Amino acid sequence: MKMNCFDRSLNALNNKNKQGSPIYKKNEYLCVKKITTACFVLFVMLSSSCSLNTEPEDFIAPQYYYNNEKECEMALTAIYDKMNFQFANWLSTNFDTADEIWAYGTLGTYINYYYSSDGTISSFWSLLYEGIERANMLLANIDKTEMDETQKNRIKGETKFLRAYYYFMLVQNWGDVPLKTEPTASASDIYYERTPQAEVYDFIYNEMVEAEKMVRPISEFNYAERVTQSAIQGILARVCLYMAGFPNNKTEKFNDALMWSEKLIQSGLHFLNPSYSQVFINLIQDKYDTKESIWEIGFRTTGLTDSYYEYGEMGNTNGIPQNTLAYGMATGSFSSQYHLWKKYTPGDIRRDWAIAPFYYQGTNTLTKVYYDTTKVVSNRSIGKYRREYELTPAESKQKRANGTNYPILRYSDVLLMAAEAENEVNGPTVKALQYLNEVRIRAHAPIYTAVNGKEEFRLIIQDERNRELCFEGLRKMDLKRWGIMIPVMKNLAAFIRQTETNTTMITRSALACDNVSEQHYYFPIPVREMNLNKLLTQNPGW
Repeated sequence: MKMNCFDRSLNALNNKNKQGSPIYKKNEYLCVKKITTACFVLFVMLSSSCSLNTEPEDFIAPQYYYNNEKECEMALTAIYDKMNFQFANWLSTNFDTADEIWAYGTLGTYINYYYSSDGTISSFWSLLYEGIERANMLLANIDKTEMDETQKNRIKGETKFLRAYYYFMLVQNWGDVPLKTEPTASASDIYYERTPQAEVYDFIYNEMVEAEKMVRPISEFNYAERVTQSAIQGILARVCLYMAGFPNNKTEKFNDALMWSEKLIQSGLHFLNPSYSQVFINLIQDKYDTKESIWEIGFRTTGLTDSYYEYGEMGNTNGIPQNTLAYGMATGSFSSQYHLWKKYTPGDIRRDWAIAPFYYQGTNTLTKVYYDTTKVVSNRSIGKYRREYELTPAESKQKRANGTNYPILRYSDVLLMAAEAENEVNGPTVKALQYLNEVRIRAHAPIYTAVNGKEEFRLIIQDERNRELCFEGLRKMDLKRWGIMIPVMKNLAAFIRQTETNTTMITRSALACDNVSEQHYYFPIPVREMNLNKLLTQNPGW
């Protein structure tokens, strides 16, 4: 199987166009992507093609590569490249349809839709293992390269973290997965048993801790796609919360979650952007604010005349539907739940940005029609990634493709993780309330002055994360680690039937919520992998 891979141009770093701290334009960064056909034939071999079990036809043997720093940087770029538009779109829509989002499709929600032969499930599994194989190959060969040791150490650190992060995606979605840390040796090197997820989490944590010492601080960069110490510290806090929660229940990891989140907070490198909406406008308009937006997946497209781009689709399926390029076309296949809209208190400015308070009417000329807030509107569009804010001229816009970045880690998330961990370790202390209230003050929401115990604070944090981080690919995984996904979805089904008059919503979304069971805590192992690797076993219920 022959493939083209992508190269993020490092030369762009030499053409910096600083726009004023802390916001920067995107054209100067690691993540400008260009299609190449020769340099990366090597990485067809590195990726194991489409699964753990496939050897490609053509490759450059590793002994003829990794000869210098440039080739190692290119190898690292190929690992980053697995975080592409599919990765971003799936995490923010299909794989996150829980109690804040639903799809106007046959089943209304994807939470119990997938099956073992589904192409999306198989593609996501393959994408992650391709990234892991590329990382394994680089780590196995980089020490033979003569280059500056500081640079070599930094490349190793970023590679170790990315490999661990891809395993984090795998273990969250599939539970026990094969843990492969060496490059594929031959065509017969294809059989791997599933490793218990507790062991996989230990590997993830230890690799990230090691990587955190090796990479550079975020203050050395004016863009957010690079793995930095801040990014690793924030993701380590997230990993620890998953290790402390269901099904691992290693509650001692709450201490580590608190330590890593506070290490980032106390660095003094990060603070909230005063404007909640501006956080997302920056993502849309190719600007960076690394004080708040700590790690992003970067996309770029300059329109139909540009032959070299890596486009994204944020704001398309998860945007406000309309059919003209004046604002940028959007299908709006995924909509918000009324249940989420009701969680916001009056005056909370996040509500009318996250959930669009209007819809478009018209064809060539569009009119914004605002909803009557006294009426239930369950299928309001997702408003976080609004294509009308794109700076590309209408005549150059593409129907689906755009350059809106996807946020993986924001500072508000870190504050809420710190508040959650502090509560689990020490109870609802003044410090826990301080972290929580910092997020709420920006939102113009009432602050909490006192909370009656750990359980009450835990419920507050669960709702606050929903309000602050909705449609950012975190909700379903949060419900899973809290061990409450099933009752939450059952309660949502009852809520829909009590408040909804839209028969489609009732028959599709409510029914899908009713059908959620323990089976749906994990995806099925792809049937293709099961057929090729006879050592694999299937997840319960599939």
